[in-house]
Amino acid sequence: MTRIVRLARYVLAAAALGLVPAAGTAGAADLNLPVPTAVVYPGQSVLDRGVISARFTVPGNQLSAYVVEEGMLKDRIARRTLLPNQPILLSDLKSPDAVTVGQVATLIYREEGLLITGKGLPLQSAQAGQPVRVRNVDSGVLISGIASEDGSIEVSAQ
Repeated sequence: MTRIVRLARYVLAAAALGLVPAAGTAGAADLNLPVPTAVVYPGQSVLDRGVISARFTVPGNQLSAYVVEEGMLKDRIARRTLLPNQPILLSDLKSPDAVTVGQVATLIYREEGLLITGKGLPLQSAQAGQPVRVRNVDSGVLISGIASEDGSIEVSAQ
């Protein structure tokens, strides 16, 4: 389930409980939102640093910009420094990088009946599904591939 679909479900559930004004109204919602218990620096997991619930009044038209449930923090890291006891914006979070610049990754080339693996040095960090430039450790050739969740890079014939 995508993050947008989950967020829409949370907003609809809050609206059904009367916590969020109906669409088209300019009211505000009084909600318990998850907040960090300590400073969270870029690249750190909010859940690892600790989370509590705190009450905030959020304008109804801005509710979709905030993390409204602790589950929305799973598998996410801070994009910027987050302060204790402050609500978390969705734009303050990102998925962790699948491959990291300068850390050797496995290159995988697949074709029908053929599998070739090698080692490569990514020239940039990338999240799963993003393109990444990488230098083949053995040949020194620069190639492009797609970062995979397991930290490998899928390359194809050019």
